[in-house]
Amino acid sequence: MDRRHEAGFTLVEAMIAIVILVFGLMAITNLMIVSASSNTVANHMTGATGEANEVMERLKAIPFTQLTVGGNLTADAGSVPNCQEAAQNCVIAGNFNAYRPIPGVGVLRTRWTIESEDAQTMFIIVRSESTSPLVGTRSRAELTMFRACTAPVQGCAP
Repeated sequence: MDRRHEAGFTLVEAMIAIVILVFGLMAITNLMIVSASSNTVANHMTGATGEANEVMERLKAIPFTQLTVGGNLTADAGSVPNCQEAAQNCVIAGNFNAYRPIPGVGVLRTRWTIESEDAQTMFIIVRSESTSPLVGTRSRAELTMFRACTAPVQGCAP
């Protein structure tokens, strides 16, 4: 019995094995790209959430009677357009935007609106997101708060 024809792989078998290996490597490469992208978005989202939280806390520190109604979540508004947080304090009465560079993330844009519900209540929305064209709105963090003036010392109606 002659077994020379079964002694090794044929060229067709080797090519099929290479094609299967290439498809497996392409799937793994795609998985790595998706995971790297998701990691970047999560990093920017964490930075945006921290920045929105910080701006919200700084707005709470402004006396109720000094809060200025206004703002826009889709465009810069206020007394200092394109306000660079690294150079000045942007969270002030009458301003509604801030740009802050965050190490490892890039520049985050934060905008806020203040609406008067009545003489004693303000509704505040703070939105922060990355300015990176690859991440952009996927990193968006938005916080809301009602702020009420209940103390006559603060100058609001009892």
